[in-house]
Amino acid sequence: MKPQILTTAAGEELVVLARHDYDVLLARLGDEEAEDRLSAEIAMTVKAAIAEGTEILLPTWLTDRMAADGSPVRIVREHFGLSSSRMASKAGMTTDHLADIEDGGQTPSPAMLDAISLAVALDPRVLRGLYHPPGEAA
Repeated sequence: MKPQILTTAAGEELVVLARHDYDVLLARLGDEEAEDRLSAEIAMTVKAAIAEGTEILLPTWLTDRMAADGSPVRIVREHFGLSSSRMASKAGMTTDHLADIEDGGQTPSPAMLDAISLAVALDPRVLRGLYHPPGEAA
């Protein structure tokens, strides 16, 4: 927030804020209309990011289990009803390799995540985003 201060001919100081900053201030003071405007702004920003492909919504079946079981690959495999050996076979890896990924012993490469996603017809951005978030250093 960078306000601009103007001084009138009468010496009165006026503070000029961007509308967003003004709404943030009002929302912090409990103004519900300002909160609604900010919520709508956030929703439009997120919708645009999803449409551009820079953001993705995670399925609730995945997010609901992630706190209890931190392995997204295991959650995906179990959600689609696959045994470890079947998932490994479909993804072109050994069961030991899959177990190592599920146990957190190895971070899967983007190519491996794509193979796992393809095995269950899941959007590959889901697993890629969890293991290799956009903007993360390689």
